[in-house]
Amino acid sequence: MSLFDAVMAGDEARVEELLAAGEDPNPLGDQGRTPLMVAAQHGHADIARALLAAGAEPILTDAMGETALMIAAAHGHAGVCKLLMPHASDDERDLAQRLLRDSGQSLLDLPRGPPDEGPAPSNTRRKLASAGAYVSSKLGDDGPTQRLARLLRSEKNRK
Repeated sequence: MSLFDAVMAGDEARVEELLAAGEDPNPLGDQGRTPLMVAAQHGHADIARALLAAGAEPILTDAMGETALMIAAAHGHAGVCKLLMPHASDDERDLAQRLLRDSGQSLLDLPRGPPDEGPAPSNTRRKLASAGAYVSSKLGDDGPTQRLARLLRSEKNRK
């Protein structure tokens, strides 16, 4: 069973087993989605928590440009949104709250997102994700998710 299969099935024990065995928490699947995005779509908060603990990147976007937070909010999964809110920008948090409010839910007393200054890899990922079409054309990648995945792989190889 792949990590994606375990996430879709809601099999938290299998997800944790695969992650403990060294499975990459950020592979790209259908539509450029990661396992965290799949967990967000299905409302699997415990699985999302395990993926985050294993190094899943909450700022990655799928082929449509949506993060796991946006996917969770669009599907009305407030519990998953609470896990992902601390990793989001102010604009993304506002949009997620609006999506949840429109679905009849709300999040109160949410933690603030990360400060603008932080560890270099986080700032590098954010800058790379926002670089847009110019970087995309130079790298030959289809979108920010693939660029970030490339960056993560290169960082992993340097260690």
